[in-house]
Amino acid sequence: MERQRSYNGRRNIDERPKNLSQCRLQRSSSLPPVARAPPPPPPPNQLKLAAMAINLNVRLRSADMPLAMQERAIRRARALVDANNPGITKPTQVAMCLKKEFDALYGPAWHCIVGKSFGSFVTHAGGGFLYFSVDKLCFLLFKTEVRPLVKPPSLHRLKINNA
Repeated sequence: MERQRSYNGRRNIDERPKNLSQCRLQRSSSLPPVARAPPPPPPPNQLKLAAMAINLNVRLRSADMPLAMQERAIRRARALVDANNPGITKPTQVAMCLKKEFDALYGPAWHCIVGKSFGSFVTHAGGGFLYFSVDKLCFLLFKTEVRPLVKPPSLHRLKINNA
């Protein structure tokens, strides 16, 4: 039996299956159903932090820090941005204030970068990284590990035998 061809080489419309919905259902029903569990609800502390961030117009971008420290950093940054203090007008001064506060509260070796446009590649101590934005300013706050310096032995103490 010869197939009827149209001018472009395709089958005529008459040769299509009569009930297209059955064909589609057969194809889709042959696939196994995908079962997806709903994601677990976030802990109440995370909801509190998210609500606070929305209220203060803060966008949390990335964090590896306890929630209490995140909240402190976000609240302090918002206060520094909103303050009409003539001594704190530049992003560098805002960064210095936030860094000094975290050094005093959580130990030394905190670093803070504040600006509208910057790139970074940093190594941080575990539990000491926060990247967020307040209005148009971005804040990068991170802690590095501090190791005590071990002094090399003095050359005077070493006895070198010159034979």
